[in-house]
Amino acid sequence: MLQKVNALLFLVLLTFYSFSQGSKVNIDSLLSTIKRYSTENPEITAISCNRLFLLAKQNPSDSLTALYHLAMSEYKNGLGITGEALGHVDTAISIAQSKRNQPLYVDALLQKSALLLRSGNYSEAVKVNEKARLIALKEKNQRLLVQSLLQRGDIYKEIGQYNDALSRKVEALDIAKKLGIGTAECHQSIGSTHWNFGNYQEALKSYFEGLIAAEKDNDTLRIIQLLKNIGLTYRETGNFDKAISHLSKALQIAEKNKLNDELADIFNIMGGVYLKFSQPSKAIEYYKQSLNIRETLGYKQSSINTLNNLAKAYLLFKNKAESITSLNKALELSKEIGDPLAEANIHNELGNTYLSIEDYPEALRRYLLALKIRQSYGKDEDIARTMVNIALVYRRLGLFRNAQKYMSEAKGLTENLDAKPDLKIYIYQNMGNVFYDQKQYTDAINAYQKALELSEKKGDDLQVTRVLRNIAQTYLDLNKPSKARNTITQAIKIALRSNQNQVLADLYNTLGNIERHDNNFDLALTHYHTAKEKYKQNLNADGEALCLRKIGEIHSLQGQYKDAKANINQSIRIGKSVGNPYLVLLGTLALSEVEKAQGKFQNALTLYQRYVYLKDSIENAKRNEANIDAHINLELDKTKTEIKLIEAEVDALRTKVELDRERINKQKAQRNFLITAIIFLLFVALGVFYLFNQKKNLARLQREKYEEEERINQKLKQYQAELEQTIKTKDKLFSIVAHDLRSPFTALVGLSEILATKAAELLPSEVKEFSNHIHQSASNVLALTENLLSWARSQTGKLTLNPAYLNVSEIICKAAEVASLPASEKGINIETSCDKSVTAFADYDTLLTIIRNLLSNAIKFTPSGGKISVKASSDNQKVTIQVTDTGVGIAPENLSNLFRLDGFTTKGTNSESGTGLGLMLCKEFAEANGGTIGVSSTLGKGTTFTITLPSKNVAYDQKSR
Repeated sequence: MLQKVNALLFLVLLTFYSFSQGSKVNIDSLLSTIKRYSTENPEITAISCNRLFLLAKQNPSDSLTALYHLAMSEYKNGLGITGEALGHVDTAISIAQSKRNQPLYVDALLQKSALLLRSGNYSEAVKVNEKARLIALKEKNQRLLVQSLLQRGDIYKEIGQYNDALSRKVEALDIAKKLGIGTAECHQSIGSTHWNFGNYQEALKSYFEGLIAAEKDNDTLRIIQLLKNIGLTYRETGNFDKAISHLSKALQIAEKNKLNDELADIFNIMGGVYLKFSQPSKAIEYYKQSLNIRETLGYKQSSINTLNNLAKAYLLFKNKAESITSLNKALELSKEIGDPLAEANIHNELGNTYLSIEDYPEALRRYLLALKIRQSYGKDEDIARTMVNIALVYRRLGLFRNAQKYMSEAKGLTENLDAKPDLKIYIYQNMGNVFYDQKQYTDAINAYQKALELSEKKGDDLQVTRVLRNIAQTYLDLNKPSKARNTITQAIKIALRSNQNQVLADLYNTLGNIERHDNNFDLALTHYHTAKEKYKQNLNADGEALCLRKIGEIHSLQGQYKDAKANINQSIRIGKSVGNPYLVLLGTLALSEVEKAQGKFQNALTLYQRYVYLKDSIENAKRNEANIDAHINLELDKTKTEIKLIEAEVDALRTKVELDRERINKQKAQRNFLITAIIFLLFVALGVFYLFNQKKNLARLQREKYEEEERINQKLKQYQAELEQTIKTKDKLFSIVAHDLRSPFTALVGLSEILATKAAELLPSEVKEFSNHIHQSASNVLALTENLLSWARSQTGKLTLNPAYLNVSEIICKAAEVASLPASEKGINIETSCDKSVTAFADYDTLLTIIRNLLSNAIKFTPSGGKISVKASSDNQKVTIQVTDTGVGIAPENLSNLFRLDGFTTKGTNSESGTGLGLMLCKEFAEANGGTIGVSSTLGKGTTFTITLPSKNVAYDQKSR
């Protein structure tokens, strides 16, 4: 819209008769250069603005000065400095208003409205636009009236008001038709509104009407623009041939007229078409041609955009290195033009790239760098979007608590913001996904419903169908197929109405899944066949192969084995041709099931062995690429310090922004106070009080700043200490997995090998001895594995506590019963003493684990013939459980290290090995249940572990009171 406003500048300029013809040509040339390079190359724009300033100085004129300020507004806006851009345009407005130059006044108001629109200040943009419209109406300037109406429609389009946007633009079209000029532009603008809301057929209709009008006017540039619009629309509807055909026509016209900037843009769009239809090599070819032209023209901002697209094409081409290289070149360019927001965008794109190649630490680092920059220079909308991206990384890592934290912050940032509905939809969609991953299906549906309401309000049919599909899938997982069916049917009706061919394939596939879940196999087949054909039309080979396998699986269930094999084999062939190992893997498993259903067990076994081999190959490839979760954790550890520092800086910047806002508000108050003081100079006492108050406020601000810095420093120290402890814990955990878990397995393999190869030669007593050893090793592995799994759940936030009132005596007896077998082998007597009326408010599983681990520990360090006692007592507030043994005891200097994974371990009285993990679990579980654990010991006499737990639900009791 700002470019349209600039075009009007030249019309206004023609009314200036005070300059010579040579001056007009010079000014025209300068304004044209500023228009072309304002967002492309700040150096060239700055030089042109400086020349315009010198012209205005040599030929003093209010109108020329106003034009200079409008040009500077463009320059500052190109740098992303919206505040200064608005300052210049306000100066131009004041000059035009004072000189009663109404055309220039309206033009400047429209430029200000465009700036406000770009900065996301939609309500102010509407106010300024309305002012321009009323003046144009009063002056009966129909041309400016059309421009103001088109701009109002663009504002409504941005905030998701489809009908209002169309209404204003149709009004503009009616006026343009009466004037007989500008109809092509109006049709193009209406088409862009339809396109923005996914109504592609209506968009095509408007674009073709605009094309006819442009050809009638011999408007070459508009013809090219409309052909590009038509090509993009055909791309979105999945019509590759028509998209390329219209873009090729635009290309021929641009080449004939030597419009190099248009050539670059067309090559860029054609690259996007080939990328959309999974032809990355051709996309790369066109993107490179676009980049060469833009670099030659000095279009740095456009070069950044093309490099972004080139990176996506390389990524699809599975050339990760070139993808990252392209983005790094874009990053360097953004630094050259001094555009921090462009730099933030590139960091965000790098985050997207690293996320797609599953380099989660680097993705997280890049998103945080983008957030850090946007926190200082960007809009709240961009900050919120970056927070959602960070949440997506944590979601991929399974750190749902962190994901929900950032998602909630993004939601909070946009709640009271005049933000685009797209952003709020994006947030609620991803919130639903996070809940869905955690199987919190009710919360997921609530989030999806909010996204659905916003999508319906916006009138975006494409987004509505996507959200409905998510809701249907969630209902299916909730085992509510009827609701799932109704929801997906609603989505299909909308998709058919708006010709969403690509989305329809996914919807019919989901509907097939629902009918298959309900054992409606014939209906499922019908929907899978429909989905398959849709995928085939859209050149989506993966989707086609997926449906073929599902069709084969249903044929197998119906006993149609020949058809089943034919479809599944076709699915496998497509999987091989597109290089999708998972299609081959799952197809092989499906074939094995078909052979098994036919009773051909040998064939089924052969295919299943092939499936296992393929599965192992895929897992080995994953292991080699990323070393599965262990590699991710290691990489996270390597970058955790930097990530924590960036997060701390982001928090500090957020605080700084809040302080700056407070400072600005205070400065405004002080300014008003000074004006009052000047008017009332006689009130000296009031002036003295003001100065004193100013000093006091300054001291307070300095104190607050110092306290904030201290808080940040303390937070950084805390992060450093936590990181060091995490690294130690990780090293110890790997030691357990590498040594303590491996050792019992080594014994198991060795002893079982002897039994397998020499069973006939061994005496019964030897067989029994070996069997006992195997049993002991297996028991050790099981105990260690259970502790490792419990610890892992507690660390990843997946441990769920279900506290209830528990009979402590029953739990102690159960734990003692389990421990009695190893205790009897050492001749150790276990005594329990607990009143059956003693109850604790705690989680059953974790409390049982605590007592079981303490008994196991006591058995390990108590010599043969010893004694272990377990006692429990209670008062009104807590339950106390004591586990006492007559073992070897613990040295005083080692007591403080007992409950740490990086502490120490010793051998038991019969050389039993330990890891230290059991006692650490006891501590974590006790504290998780609102209790404590302590220890007292005397060397050579024994040890007592004391656990305290709440005897009541304290939270409930407080609430009741």
